[in-house]
Amino acid sequence: MGCEDSMSKKQKILFVSGSLNRGGAQRVIALLADDYVRQGWSVHVAILLYPEIEYEISDQIIIHNIVQHSSQFKNIFKWISHIRRIILMEKPDVIVSFAGRVNLITMMANMGTGIPVLVSERNDPIYDRRSRLEQFLCKYFYSRADKVVFQTEYQREYYKKWCNKNSVIIGNPILAPVYDGPHPKPDIVCVGKLMDQKNHPMMIRAFKMIADEFPERSVYIYGEGSKRKELEELLKEMRLTDRIHLPGNSSHIFDIMHTFEFFVMCSDYEGLSNALLEAMVSGMVCVTTAWNGVEEIVQDGVNGYLTPVGDAEALAEKLRTVLRADNTTLRQHSIETARAFCGDSIIQQWRMTINELTH
Repeated sequence: MGCEDSMSKKQKILFVSGSLNRGGAQRVIALLADDYVRQGWSVHVAILLYPEIEYEISDQIIIHNIVQHSSQFKNIFKWISHIRRIILMEKPDVIVSFAGRVNLITMMANMGTGIPVLVSERNDPIYDRRSRLEQFLCKYFYSRADKVVFQTEYQREYYKKWCNKNSVIIGNPILAPVYDGPHPKPDIVCVGKLMDQKNHPMMIRAFKMIADEFPERSVYIYGEGSKRKELEELLKEMRLTDRIHLPGNSSHIFDIMHTFEFFVMCSDYEGLSNALLEAMVSGMVCVTTAWNGVEEIVQDGVNGYLTPVGDAEALAEKLRTVLRADNTTLRQHSIETARAFCGDSIIQQWRMTINELTH
C-alpha cells in the first residue's frame, strides 16, 4: 500500500514533438527529457512525424510513436485523437509541446482536460510556410496556453498582442565545451539539414566565385536531407566536387568544430540556431545570414559576421574579407557571447518554467 501510494505521487510529464532525429528542437527535448528522468519523473514523449531516435536518451523514457503516413490533412485528426488518448490515459502533470504546427495539434488535443500546457516556438513564424489559417490559430491558441517559450525577442514581438503576459524567452542549451584552442584546418564548415530552409546552394554559389582566389580552402557541409541529390548535381555543374564535400551527419561535430576554422550558415530563416551557438563557443569564425532574430546574438564584425539572406554575391564578398582577416579578437568575443548558453543555466530556466505550471 505504501509503495503504491509512493508510485502514485510520481510526477509525470508529456513532451510532444515531430521527431527525435537530428535538429535543434529535438536536441532540447532530448536534454529536457533526460533531465526530468534524473529528477525522478515519469517521462513520456509523443512523436508525430519520424520514428527514428537519433539522440541518446534514457531507456526510462516512454516513447509514444503516433507517426502517420496518410495525407497531412487526414493526419491532423488522427494526431489530435492519438494525443488526446495519451493525455487521458497517462494524465500528465504538465504537457510540453515544440514547434508551431505541433503546438496547435497539442492544444486542440488537450482542450477541456485542465492539464497545463507549455508550447515552444522554434522557428520564424512568418517564414516557415504556415498558412494564414495556421498563423491565426497559433495566435489564438498561444494566447490560451499556460506558458509560451520563445527563443528570441523577435519571436515574442511577433506575438506580443496575444501572449505577452504568459511568455518567456529561453535560449537553446548547448553541449559544446568552451574551446579556445587552435583550429589547424583553415577550411569552411556548414552544419544543417540538406533542406530548402538551410539554403546550402547559396554557399556553393558563393564559394564558386572565390574558389580560384583561395585554392587551399575547401568546404564541408555536414547534414542529411531530401536535397542531397540536388546539391550533388549543383556541385557537378559548378565543377566543385573536389572542393565542396557532403560527408553527411556526424556524431563528432564538436571535434569538427575544434578542427576547422570557419563556420558559415546560409539559412533563409531560423528560430535560434544550435549549430551557430556551438560554432561560436568552439571559437570558430562565424559568418551567418541575417535571419530574423540573429542580431540578438551576432554583431557584425564584433563577434561574427552577417550577410544578407539569399545573396550569394554578398556572401562571396564577405568571405573574401573574412578569410584574409585577423579574427583573433572576434573569436574571443564570439566565445564570450555563446558562453551564456552553456552548462546547466538554460536547463534550469526550462525546469523552473515547467515546474511553475505543476503547483
